[in-house]
This record gives sequence, structure tokens and C-alpha cells, in this order.
Amino acid sequence: MKVKKTILIHIIITAIVLMSFPLDAVTVYADITVPDTIRIGLSFGQAQANLFNLESETGMSIFSYGNGTYKDLLKMNAPSIIKIRRDEYYNVVNGKENEINYVRAARYEGEVIGPYHIQIGNIYADIEAARKVMNRVSSVAPSVFLAYEGGWKVWSQLYLDESECLKQIKVMQNEIGDVGYSIIYPDKKRIQVLDGITGRTILLLNSEEKIKVIPGEVPGKVSALKYKGKKYRGSMIMQSLAGSNVTLINELPLEQYLYSVVPSEMPSAWHPEALKAQAVASRNYTLATIGRHRDQGFDLCSTEHCQAYCGLEQEKESSAEAVNSTKGKVLICNGSIISAFYHSSSGGHTEDSENVWGTIIDYIRGVEDKYSLGSPHDNWTLELSRADIKEKLKQANIDLGDILDIRILEVSNYGRVTKLEVKGTKEAKVFEREKIRGILGNGTLKSIWYNLKTDADVFVRGSISGKSDKGRTSNMYVVSASGKAKVIGSSGRVSIKGMNSTKAYNSIPQLYTFDGRGFGHGLGMSQYGAKGMAEAGNNYQKILEYYYKGAIVQ
Repeated sequence: MKVKKTILIHIIITAIVLMSFPLDAVTVYADITVPDTIRIGLSFGQAQANLFNLESETGMSIFSYGNGTYKDLLKMNAPSIIKIRRDEYYNVVNGKENEINYVRAARYEGEVIGPYHIQIGNIYADIEAARKVMNRVSSVAPSVFLAYEGGWKVWSQLYLDESECLKQIKVMQNEIGDVGYSIIYPDKKRIQVLDGITGRTILLLNSEEKIKVIPGEVPGKVSALKYKGKKYRGSMIMQSLAGSNVTLINELPLEQYLYSVVPSEMPSAWHPEALKAQAVASRNYTLATIGRHRDQGFDLCSTEHCQAYCGLEQEKESSAEAVNSTKGKVLICNGSIISAFYHSSSGGHTEDSENVWGTIIDYIRGVEDKYSLGSPHDNWTLELSRADIKEKLKQANIDLGDILDIRILEVSNYGRVTKLEVKGTKEAKVFEREKIRGILGNGTLKSIWYNLKTDADVFVRGSISGKSDKGRTSNMYVVSASGKAKVIGSSGRVSIKGMNSTKAYNSIPQLYTFDGRGFGHGLGMSQYGAKGMAEAGNNYQKILEYYYKGAIVQ
């Protein structure tokens, strides 16, 4: 969240909840409704894998969502591991599976499995009826498993094509002829659920509707599901959505989500009042931005695009206590919950919202931030060559040609750069506010509070004023009896003779040095400032109300 770009102001939580959480919400105040649960996207988009494991030390239950309710499909004893993969073609070599674009004539090392199946019978009344048929045909039908697609069914095998299915149907008809057999053709919305220990297919589901996995409950243990080495509270929801691979969503209580967010965003060893301030700011930010990923099937993602969320093992006792002791506390301005933006370190002064994101937000005003001083990010230096900058622009689909010069055109009252011109051989472009950070990298260019130097800077002292003025050799002229001529060095360098010596300069800057202050966008609460204020004896309410002007903690 420290590098947030979207502005959301004066959002009425009641309206958001009506869109995102029609059920399971508790009212904290008359005009503010807070949801019980939140959905966090852990894996989504086309770049994500369609093959992953879910593990639980306490067992798990699998549910399918349809007609407004979840159906209990399958229960697994503890400990349990399930493998989830999209119903597709896979090449299995030495136990490792890779999804492939199957070509029938190609030669493959290892085993190839496919998304064709045989249905045995029709739709059965319940899971027990389907199991009876599955047990009956298991001796003649290889790899028989249950499927749920509008009702319980019995399917067989992971075939490569229709011809394989037809051959197997003839074999099964000769053995058991009193049931019907039909071919099930590929559908990328289906998900296979396999026993993670034996590798046996145990269930196949159409994930156009949601599939939910809930860990079992055991007294004295925190119920959790492990995904990619991390444990998560709550349940996991899987769904195949348009334009995305298998989407995996962690659904859990809002306050338990904050147990992980607060220590992910602020060191848990910091002062308790600073942690409380972070807990309220994170709660506010969650409520104000909830639903921003609604089109992808969830509320917020687990990265700093929303807020850093790293699951159960990130939780710490001190930060959990900060969440618990501020439960239900939010920042309100003019009767509405605020978007409590925060950042790491301001460098000594926070900023007005319009100087960073272009929009005036009444409660995001620049304030002196002396308590943040002493952070590791007070002062920093970034050096980039003209080739580095050209490449970064290219990655952002901006082609200015070779870089000739970069100049600061405008700064805010507090010193942050609001306009930066980049001049190239093809054209010049002015980047406003945070735009250049997004291109160079928010972690690379730590803030927009910086001065800019180059290896082509020349300081000329006036003989009358006695002042030194900085200029670039590329913009210098020589005035002689024959008139004014631009300085052009044939070797790309210009030699300038001073009072005591002659020095060679690049005619075009080759190296740009950003001397900066602070880390982050500089809006709202500075986390190092909150730490300093807490250590100076201020409580979390005073900290928050200092950084968010006109807002009060309720």
C-alpha cells in the first residue's frame, strides 16, 4: 500500500458493503457497516499456475457453490493434502507435471494425460448413490472418480482424445452392459482434485461456480490451509474466471486479515501505540478500498498494490494485540470513513495530496514530520545512466530516442518534484508527480522529493554578482567578436578553462544523480513518524489525528 496510486475519497462503507458483502456483516455505527469477512486474491490472472497444492494439519472439507448456497461435497481426514489442477493436457516426467498444448503426432517423454473422460450412467441423486456405481464399475473402468457438475456423476480416466474414449467404452460395455456410457469433452473451466499423497483423482468439478475448501477444526489448534509454503486462516475459494487461470482466494474474518497485514506493513517490535495507529490506518484503508478487485472475483490482493498480506506465519503477538485493542476503531472525516494512506518515511515533511496524485483530499495535507527523521530513508542517492533511463522508458512503451537531458521544471511548496522534463532525440516529454516513479520503479526512485545532478553540470561564478549558477554544457554559448555560437564538442566533451585550471565536461549528460529524501508517496501517516511520536509519549489517536487533518478516531 506504500506506493498507492488510486485516489478514493469519502467512501461510504454502507454502499461498498451492499456491492461486496450482501450477507454476514455487522454494524459498528449507525452510518458505517463493516463486513465480517474479506476475500483476498492470492493467485489470479493468466500468469498464475493452474497447478498447486493445499494442505491442512487438521483435515479439510470441500464445498461447491450453487444457487446461493454451498454444498458439502467431500471431507478428508487429518493430515490432508490435495492437488488442484485445471482439467487440461499434462506431460508427467519423473513425477513432475507440466501443462502442455497436446499434439497427437508428437513424441513425449514420460506420461501424457488429457481432459477427455467417460461418464458412467447419468446424474445420481446423491454422493452415496454415485459411490455405489463407482465401486461397482471400478474393476472394469480404470481410474474411476466422482464428478460434480450440476449433480453427482461418475467419470473415468483422463484420456487424450475421443478415440481413446470409444475404445474403452466398448471394453466396459462388454463387462457391464446395463449402464449408459458417454464421452465428456474438454472444458477448461473444470478443476481436478487429486489426493496429494497417492496422486489419485478423487473429484472433478466445474469451477465456473465457486469451490470452497475449509480446514477442519481441532481444539487447541489454529485452523489453517497451507499454500506455497504459507499458512492462511479461513477458507480457500477456487474459481475459473474469464481471462484468468484458476483464481485462488483466501476468505477470512476482517480482523484476522489485519493480524497479518499490520506486521507485514510495520515491524512488530515497534512501540505499541505506533502499532495501534497502523492497525487503525490499515483497517481504514481496507474498508475504503474494499472491492477494488471485484471484477476478478475478490476484494483486495495480497501485494502492496492493496496491502501486504503474508498469512498466518507473519502474525506476531504484539501486532495482534494492537488489532484487538483497536477493534472497530476507524478514522472518520465529515461523517465518512477516510482512505488512510500511509508511507514509510516522509523525509521531514508530508505532502498535500494534489502534489502527488493530482486530487485535493481535505484530510491529506502536508504536515511537519520531525519525528520521522532518523529513519534509514532520510537521505538517499540514486545514480542512473542515460542508457538505464532509456531502457526504463522503453519498458513503459515510451520512446523518446536517446536521452539528451532531464530537468526539474516544478516543485511543490515542500520540495517534491511535480514536473520533470525528459528530453530525447525524438521528442521531449513532461512527467507529472508520481509518474516517473512508476516508470523507474517505486523502490528504485524512493520518493519524488529529490534534487538532480549530472556529470555535465557546470557552475559559473558571475564576476559582478559573485553567485554561482548551474548550467549544462549542452546549453552553453561562446560570445566572441564574430557573434554567439553554441558550444559543440566534436568528441562529446567540452573543455572549459576556469581561473586556475581547465576541466573537460560531457556535452550531453551520461549520468544522472538523484539526491533524495524519504521513502514512499509522502501522503498521510509516515510510519517512522508514527514510531517517533509514539516513543515521545503520544497515543495512537493523537498520532492519527495529527497526520489526517480534520479526521477523528471513533
